[in-house]
Amino acid sequence: MNQQYRDILELSKLMYEKGMVNAFEGNLSVKTGSGIVITPSQICKGFLKQEMLVETDMKGRIIKGNLKPSSEILLHVEAYAIRDDIGAVIHAHTPYATAFAVANKEIQTRAYPEMIVLYGGIPLVPYGTPSTPGICAHLKDYLSGHDVVLLANHGIVAVGKDLYDAYFKLESVESIAKVLLLARLLGGEHDLQPDEVIKLYEMGNRKAKPD
Repeated sequence: MNQQYRDILELSKLMYEKGMVNAFEGNLSVKTGSGIVITPSQICKGFLKQEMLVETDMKGRIIKGNLKPSSEILLHVEAYAIRDDIGAVIHAHTPYATAFAVANKEIQTRAYPEMIVLYGGIPLVPYGTPSTPGICAHLKDYLSGHDVVLLANHGIVAVGKDLYDAYFKLESVESIAKVLLLARLLGGEHDLQPDEVIKLYEMGNRKAKPD
């Protein structure tokens, strides 16, 4: 088994065990020299086997495999077309980040230093019907400048140079979303002073968002 297959199987199982994907939702893919290896449709990520994975070309047409690729194959294909540096894509419905997506709210804060330095913010891509070209209609406008985005009313997408890189970003943002939601249950974040926020944005090599 090559490393790309191994990574998909290992992380699919990990994500299922951590409650980051459920029995039917979520999909992972890796770019190969000739196309994409992606998880199959309607198979629980916690119980995948090597022979269940599907290889497609860069347009999503099946090259190898006996199962259907994820119904979100178009989302993965589009992500790889947008940026040459993307080597892996994860789409999931992690509970806390997806809560922001369903509420149609970006993940933004002026109180959580690590969030500001690492991401600045997690933008919200306008809604598109899942499993159709519509889900990709606005993806380029957001994924061009971000490694993690929310899909309105749907879930989260993380990309990376490899699958672990994408996964760590997704896990990090899910944890941040959880902290922010809990803080808001306690009455809301305690914002940092504006000059401190600017310093954090500069540490992340990005401009502070205007008020």
